[in-house]
Amino acid sequence: MKKKIEPSMTWEEAPDTIGPDELAKILGVGEPNARSKFDEKGFPRIPGLGNLRKADKEAARLYLQGINIKTNQKEAITGLLLFELKKLNTKLDEKNKEVVESANC
Repeated sequence: MKKKIEPSMTWEEAPDTIGPDELAKILGVGEPNARSKFDEKGFPRIPGLGNLRKADKEAARLYLQGINIKTNQKEAITGLLLFELKKLNTKLDEKNKEVVESANC
């Protein structure tokens, strides 16, 4: 019987540069499965590192969503902008919540 693996890291919690171990934690898959993603043709690995499997987390995220940053640059830039806007909105919401809580004290 297969053991179900739950994601233990979010994209936001991951470092800017990820390896198969972080990808496995984000996706909730085994490390061999994550390593096989890194070995796929077209996966956005950082070049020049030899056998070391590392990728920019946002490029990997776009790739997993079916957006190839090399062939769909406009779509990739739009995706990156949306990720950044989401992060800014989350930070703004947290800041607003802090202001409201401090005003209520």
